[in-house]
Amino acid sequence: MATPMTRPATLPRPLPLLGHALRFRREPLEFLESLRPLGSVVMIRLGPKPAYVINSPDLIRRVLVTDPHAFTTGLLLDKVRPFIGSGLITTRGATHRRHRRMLQPAFHRSRIARYADVMRRLAAARADSWQDGQEIVADVEMMELAMAVVGKTLFSMDFDQDAVDEVVGSMPILLDGIRKRLLAPTDLLEKLPTTDNRRFNAAIRRVHEVVDRMIVDYRRAGLDHGDLASMMLLARDEETGEGLSDEEVRGEVLTMLAAGTQTTATTMAWALHILSVHDDMQDRAHAEIREVLGDRAVASEDLDRLDYIRRLLSETLRLYPPAWLLSRRTAVEVNLGGHVLPPGVTLLFSPYALHRDPSIFPDPELFDPDRWLPEREQIPRPAFIPFGAGNRQCLGEGFAWVEATVVLATILSRWQVRPVAGQTIRKVALATLVPSRLPLIVKRRRDG
Repeated sequence: MATPMTRPATLPRPLPLLGHALRFRREPLEFLESLRPLGSVVMIRLGPKPAYVINSPDLIRRVLVTDPHAFTTGLLLDKVRPFIGSGLITTRGATHRRHRRMLQPAFHRSRIARYADVMRRLAAARADSWQDGQEIVADVEMMELAMAVVGKTLFSMDFDQDAVDEVVGSMPILLDGIRKRLLAPTDLLEKLPTTDNRRFNAAIRRVHEVVDRMIVDYRRAGLDHGDLASMMLLARDEETGEGLSDEEVRGEVLTMLAAGTQTTATTMAWALHILSVHDDMQDRAHAEIREVLGDRAVASEDLDRLDYIRRLLSETLRLYPPAWLLSRRTAVEVNLGGHVLPPGVTLLFSPYALHRDPSIFPDPELFDPDRWLPEREQIPRPAFIPFGAGNRQCLGEGFAWVEATVVLATILSRWQVRPVAGQTIRKVALATLVPSRLPLIVKRRRDG
């Protein structure tokens, strides 16, 4: 029997011209969660235009996995494109498939395992630079560490400190600019000569100059350094024999810098925050590290045995998914859950809100790593999407898991982390979900 056609639920009381954009911009996380009780598809207005928020995991899976050709990249990637240019996350159709085909070998499990030693050495150097009882700013420490990891795995020729400082200093400006553009009621605002827009455009120019300079150096050297940049420059499409242009390589490098720094860094920082306020979890993690590693450093072959660390990271990604908002656009008329949507409309769905759905995750605000034990009730696949899903699922997911596991194992083998008294840690929804500021006290372990 055919599904009866119905109109999506509509959020009432849009403001003239602005629609619901003002509330969305002020309280994006709370706003998205408030839409869940209204239905599986909810129409809101961002300025004068409608957008449809998808709350059902089955419908989200249809958009991402089952019927991806009925949908194209959406609002979020439109706002990222001025920064990334022609990269894997911004390209579409045949160009996207070509890029993914060419880059897939660089992220094969065996190659990522080779990067684990680089990750461990950099994490050890960072952790060994701390002093017993020192107050660190964990989100800054993890951001700088993630940037160093990406720098060394991308450019083993040397990602010099000036370049690191340039990119690290530019990333918050870029992420905040993308967020403001995403939540703005009209595209016209990003074209005005405001201070924010000038800073955003200048940051893009600075980062592009740094990356372009490195690509030129690599082309001139003409050597295979065994790193990601070399693989990108030497990759050839198996169907056409063509390589990536300098502009395309820049897009992929910037994709790695954005996706491989802020997202992984914030996941590691959130995990340290959680452990700092849960002594029992920190003790369990350290006990597992001691059991698996003894007194030696973590290696790639250890990662599958660090089960509790993996569950800690899964639960961190559930409650604090870096990509808190995803978007698509209908390419054709589609029927989603009995609601007919015309081509060209914006679809929004939030891993943050989905991961807090009490019908899927009992007691959703409780941080419970053991909900990921095999013997516990299985989480339906569409309901946990910290890296997206389908043909646009993050290609660097395996890289991120290895890095986060290696870094946590390295830090927790040396240090206990404690919260700083009087500090309130807030969630800030920029282009990724980051902590407001995360100071922690590190205490040296005498048994590690």
